[in-house]
Amino acid sequence: MLIKLITGFAFIIGYLNISGRTQLSQMNSIDLIGNFILGGMIGGVIYTASIPFMEYVYSLLIGVLVLFGLNFLYRKFSGFRNITIGRPIPIISNKKFLLDNINDKNNKIDILNVASQLNLKGIMSFNDVYFAQIEPNGQVTAFTEKTKRPAAIVCYNGDIREADLENYHKTKEDFLNDMKKQGIEKVEDIFIAELQFGRFSYVCRNGKHIPSLSSGLEEV
Repeated sequence: MLIKLITGFAFIIGYLNISGRTQLSQMNSIDLIGNFILGGMIGGVIYTASIPFMEYVYSLLIGVLVLFGLNFLYRKFSGFRNITIGRPIPIISNKKFLLDNINDKNNKIDILNVASQLNLKGIMSFNDVYFAQIEPNGQVTAFTEKTKRPAAIVCYNGDIREADLENYHKTKEDFLNDMKKQGIEKVEDIFIAELQFGRFSYVCRNGKHIPSLSSGLEEV
């Protein structure tokens, strides 16, 4: 039993260190669910002497490999990330409620919970909010000043995040056109691109930062 327990701890700690998730705040939903599953496997095997040790090790190894595979997919493909981790959901823009986002059953937004989170931030009324969005972890980001709002990450490691572009009423074509205006030939050359107040800005893989000089699009 002791050997199985130590082996289980070694697998989980090894996975957390290799993946860089050494603290709870660094984990995503895949990690948390995966850790529950691994913990269940460890607990079940410890109290079941009939399961051979090597079969137990193979099961842990498969579980860890599945976690690595899922985390690779969520980093590589924005669509998979949106499904498994989620994405920021704007709910107020320019003091107007975005009711399509709020009423979308897939988003499952509890506006009363949003109000409570705003109160905890010292914002006592929706009337004071110029912009608000729900983050993937369920927290609410809100600003009472018109000149402030978070930038949307619309491209990461060469992968265009079309859903985030749509939140700001932009298209993939808008992004590609602006990118070419800035002299960036390939999407693969972009490490990260942001959209704020209708303007794109880019950080390329060579470390060069390129701000967009032409908005070309209205602020939303």
